[in-house]
Amino acid sequence: MTRRTFLVALPAAAALLAWRSPMVEAAQDLEWVRAWERAQRDRPKTLTARARIVPAAEPGTPLVIHGRLFARDGRTPLPDVTVFAYHTDRHGRYDEPANGPHSWRLRGWARSGADGRFTFDTIRPGVYPNRTTPAHVHVTIDGPTLLRRWTPELNFADDTLVGREARAASAAAGVFGPVRPVEVRDGVHHVEFTLRVVDEGRF
Repeated sequence: MTRRTFLVALPAAAALLAWRSPMVEAAQDLEWVRAWERAQRDRPKTLTARARIVPAAEPGTPLVIHGRLFARDGRTPLPDVTVFAYHTDRHGRYDEPANGPHSWRLRGWARSGADGRFTFDTIRPGVYPNRTTPAHVHVTIDGPTLLRRWTPELNFADDTLVGREARAASAAAGVFGPVRPVEVRDGVHHVEFTLRVVDEGRF
Protein backbone atom coordinates (compact mmCIF):
# COMPACT_ATOMS: atom_id res chain seq x y z
CA MET A 1 0.00 0.00 0.00
CA THR A 2 1.34 3.44 -0.96
CA ARG A 3 1.00 6.50 1.23
CA ARG A 4 -1.59 7.79 -1.20
CA THR A 5 -3.85 4.82 -0.51
CA PHE A 6 -3.19 5.18 3.21
CA LEU A 7 -4.17 8.86 3.22
CA VAL A 8 -7.53 8.33 1.55
CA ALA A 9 -8.45 5.16 3.44
CA LEU A 10 -11.35 5.42 5.84
CA PRO A 11 -10.47 5.54 9.55
CA ALA A 12 -12.26 2.27 10.22
CA ALA A 13 -10.27 0.55 7.52
CA ALA A 14 -7.02 2.25 8.52
CA ALA A 15 -7.36 0.87 12.04
CA LEU A 16 -7.04 -2.60 10.61
CA LEU A 17 -3.77 -1.91 8.85
CA ALA A 18 -0.55 -3.24 10.28
CA TRP A 19 1.74 -0.62 11.86
CA ARG A 20 4.53 0.51 9.56
CA SER A 21 7.78 2.22 10.31
CA PRO A 22 7.74 5.94 9.41
CA MET A 23 11.06 5.41 7.63
CA VAL A 24 9.54 2.73 5.40
CA GLU A 25 6.52 4.90 4.69
CA ALA A 26 8.70 7.90 3.80
CA ALA A 27 10.77 5.76 1.44
CA GLN A 28 7.61 4.59 -0.31
CA ASP A 29 6.40 8.18 -0.57
CA LEU A 30 9.63 9.24 -2.23
CA GLU A 31 9.55 6.31 -4.63
CA TRP A 32 6.01 7.16 -5.72
CA VAL A 33 6.76 10.87 -6.14
CA ARG A 34 9.80 10.10 -8.27
CA ALA A 35 7.68 7.77 -10.41
CA TRP A 36 5.06 10.49 -10.80
CA GLU A 37 7.70 13.00 -11.85
CA ARG A 38 9.13 10.54 -14.39
CA ALA A 39 5.68 9.99 -15.83
CA GLN A 40 5.13 13.74 -16.26
CA ARG A 41 8.10 13.92 -18.61
CA ASP A 42 5.88 12.12 -21.12
CA ARG A 43 3.00 14.54 -20.69
CA PRO A 44 1.82 15.73 -24.11
CA LYS A 45 2.60 19.36 -24.86
CA THR A 46 -1.00 20.02 -25.83
CA LEU A 47 -3.80 18.80 -23.58
CA THR A 48 -7.53 18.82 -24.26
CA ALA A 49 -10.57 18.19 -22.11
CA ARG A 50 -10.96 14.69 -23.56
CA ALA A 51 -8.16 12.15 -23.62
CA ARG A 52 -7.44 8.44 -23.81
CA ILE A 53 -5.80 6.39 -21.10
CA VAL A 54 -5.59 3.15 -23.08
CA PRO A 55 -4.73 2.43 -26.71
CA ALA A 56 -7.81 1.96 -28.87
CA ALA A 57 -7.04 -1.76 -29.22
CA GLU A 58 -6.51 -2.40 -25.48
CA PRO A 59 -8.61 -5.42 -24.43
CA GLY A 60 -11.17 -4.87 -21.71
CA THR A 61 -14.59 -3.43 -20.99
CA PRO A 62 -14.86 0.07 -22.45
CA LEU A 63 -15.19 2.80 -19.82
CA VAL A 64 -15.77 6.54 -20.11
CA ILE A 65 -14.98 8.68 -17.07
CA HIS A 66 -16.96 11.92 -17.15
CA GLY A 67 -15.12 14.16 -14.72
CA ARG A 68 -15.72 17.61 -13.36
CA LEU A 69 -13.50 19.68 -11.09
CA PHE A 70 -14.66 22.34 -8.63
CA ALA A 71 -12.88 24.82 -6.40
CA ARG A 72 -12.93 24.49 -2.61
CA ASP A 73 -16.43 25.93 -2.37
CA GLY A 74 -17.78 22.98 -4.32
CA ARG A 75 -19.68 25.31 -6.67
CA THR A 76 -17.13 27.15 -8.80
CA PRO A 77 -15.89 25.11 -11.82
CA LEU A 78 -12.12 24.96 -12.00
CA PRO A 79 -10.70 25.31 -15.54
CA ASP A 80 -7.21 24.72 -16.96
CA VAL A 81 -6.21 22.08 -14.43
CA THR A 82 -4.11 19.15 -15.57
CA VAL A 83 -5.71 15.85 -14.60
CA PHE A 84 -3.43 12.80 -14.65
CA ALA A 85 -5.00 9.35 -14.33
CA TYR A 86 -3.64 5.83 -14.37
CA HIS A 87 -4.89 2.35 -13.54
CA THR A 88 -4.32 -1.36 -14.02
CA ASP A 89 -5.08 -3.37 -17.12
CA ARG A 90 -7.92 -5.87 -17.12
CA HIS A 91 -5.66 -8.39 -15.37
CA GLY A 92 -4.88 -6.00 -12.51
CA ARG A 93 -1.35 -5.09 -13.57
CA TYR A 94 0.09 -1.58 -13.85
CA ASP A 95 3.39 -2.32 -15.53
CA GLU A 96 5.15 -4.29 -18.21
CA PRO A 97 7.76 -6.38 -16.34
CA ALA A 98 10.53 -5.13 -18.63
CA ASN A 99 9.77 -1.51 -17.67
CA GLY A 100 10.04 -2.04 -13.94
CA PRO A 101 7.59 -1.00 -11.20
CA HIS A 102 5.65 2.27 -11.24
CA SER A 103 5.91 2.69 -15.00
CA TRP A 104 2.10 2.85 -15.24
CA ARG A 105 1.52 1.61 -18.76
CA LEU A 106 -2.11 2.77 -18.87
CA ARG A 107 -2.11 6.48 -18.15
CA GLY A 108 -3.41 9.71 -19.61
CA TRP A 109 -3.66 13.47 -19.20
CA ALA A 110 -6.55 15.87 -19.74
CA ARG A 111 -7.05 19.56 -19.03
CA SER A 112 -10.30 20.70 -17.48
CA GLY A 113 -12.40 22.96 -19.68
CA ALA A 114 -14.00 26.30 -18.84
CA ASP A 115 -16.80 24.39 -17.10
CA GLY A 116 -14.31 22.25 -15.14
CA ARG A 117 -15.16 19.16 -17.17
CA PHE A 118 -12.76 16.51 -18.43
CA THR A 119 -13.26 13.07 -19.96
CA PHE A 120 -11.14 9.94 -20.16
CA ASP A 121 -11.78 7.08 -22.58
CA THR A 122 -10.38 3.88 -21.16
CA ILE A 123 -11.31 0.38 -19.91
CA ARG A 124 -12.50 -0.95 -16.58
CA PRO A 125 -9.39 -1.62 -14.47
CA GLY A 126 -8.83 -5.08 -13.08
CA VAL A 127 -8.34 -6.12 -9.48
CA TYR A 128 -4.77 -6.71 -8.30
CA PRO A 129 -3.83 -10.39 -8.72
CA ASN A 130 -4.53 -12.41 -5.57
CA ARG A 131 -5.74 -9.31 -3.71
CA THR A 132 -9.09 -8.09 -2.43
CA THR A 133 -8.54 -4.36 -3.03
CA PRO A 134 -11.40 -2.96 -5.16
CA ALA A 135 -10.58 -1.97 -8.73
CA HIS A 136 -9.84 1.75 -8.92
CA VAL A 137 -8.43 4.63 -10.94
CA HIS A 138 -5.70 6.87 -9.48
CA VAL A 139 -6.03 10.59 -10.20
CA THR A 140 -3.80 13.59 -9.50
CA ILE A 141 -4.36 17.24 -10.35
CA ASP A 142 -2.03 20.19 -10.77
CA GLY A 143 -1.90 23.51 -12.51
CA PRO A 144 -0.29 26.96 -12.68
CA THR A 145 -2.12 28.11 -9.53
CA LEU A 146 -2.71 24.70 -7.99
CA LEU A 147 0.00 22.72 -6.26
CA ARG A 148 -0.01 19.10 -7.30
CA ARG A 149 -2.07 16.81 -5.12
CA TRP A 150 -3.82 13.47 -4.97
CA THR A 151 -7.57 13.10 -5.18
CA PRO A 152 -9.71 10.24 -3.92
CA GLU A 153 -9.44 7.12 -6.05
CA LEU A 154 -12.36 6.42 -8.33
CA ASN A 155 -14.17 3.25 -7.25
CA PHE A 156 -17.15 1.52 -8.84
CA ALA A 157 -20.44 0.92 -7.06
CA ASP A 158 -20.99 -2.39 -8.87
CA ASP A 159 -17.69 -3.77 -7.53
CA THR A 160 -18.52 -6.26 -4.77
CA LEU A 161 -15.08 -5.68 -3.21
CA VAL A 162 -16.04 -2.15 -2.17
CA GLY A 163 -16.81 -2.41 1.52
CA ARG A 164 -19.80 -1.18 3.49
CA GLU A 165 -17.82 1.56 5.24
CA ALA A 166 -16.46 2.93 1.98
CA ARG A 167 -19.94 2.98 0.48
CA ALA A 168 -21.36 4.77 3.49
CA ALA A 169 -18.60 7.39 3.51
CA SER A 170 -19.05 7.97 -0.22
CA ALA A 171 -22.80 8.36 0.17
CA ALA A 172 -22.25 10.91 2.94
CA ALA A 173 -20.02 12.93 0.60
CA GLY A 174 -22.83 13.11 -1.96
CA VAL A 175 -21.78 14.04 -5.48
CA PHE A 176 -18.15 14.22 -4.33
CA GLY A 177 -18.13 10.63 -3.07
CA PRO A 178 -15.54 8.42 -4.81
CA VAL A 179 -17.69 5.27 -5.13
CA ARG A 180 -19.61 6.00 -8.29
CA PRO A 181 -22.57 4.27 -9.94
CA VAL A 182 -21.93 2.74 -13.32
CA GLU A 183 -24.30 3.22 -16.25
CA VAL A 184 -23.99 0.85 -19.21
CA ARG A 185 -24.96 2.15 -22.62
CA ASP A 186 -24.42 0.06 -25.74
CA GLY A 187 -21.80 -2.03 -23.96
CA VAL A 188 -19.82 0.98 -22.75
CA HIS A 189 -19.59 1.71 -19.01
CA HIS A 190 -19.96 5.35 -17.94
CA VAL A 191 -19.23 6.98 -14.58
CA GLU A 192 -19.55 10.55 -13.34
CA PHE A 193 -16.57 11.55 -11.18
CA THR A 194 -16.86 14.95 -9.51
CA LEU A 195 -13.90 16.35 -7.59
CA ARG A 196 -13.47 19.29 -5.25
CA VAL A 197 -10.07 20.79 -4.50
CA VAL A 198 -9.06 20.36 -0.86
CA ASP A 199 -5.84 21.13 0.96
CA GLU A 200 -5.11 17.50 1.81
CA GLY A 201 -3.10 15.23 -0.46
CA ARG A 202 -0.35 17.60 -1.55
CA PHE A 203 2.94 15.98 -2.51
